Amino acid sequence: MNTITTKEIVEIGLGSIGKIKLIKALSEADKMATVYSLHKKTNLKREDIKRNLSELVEIGWVKETKLANKMYRANKDNEYVNHLMIFFRAVGYIGQSEY
Repeated sequence: MNTITTKEIVEIGLGSIGKIKLIKALSEADKMATVYSLHKKTNLKREDIKRNLSELVEIGWVKETKLANKMYRANKDNEYVNHLMIFFRAVGYIGQSEY
């Protein structure tokens, strides 16, 4: 991948509501997630999930592991992801039960 700027990374990472929902779901997950489990949690179309995950993997915000199925998790070693998770917790977007 070519060198991309911080601005481009943030714009790619937060470029859609779908990506924000995926980051939320993966940040709250206790274990790695499949496309199916992310579909159930976010109600996003599987095609959109796959496209968004591909872009999030490309910028390093999500880690992908290939077992029987592809599995995904938030890359908690990534500086941007850590800052985003802190922000999401601070504003009550993650870590709160939904009613």
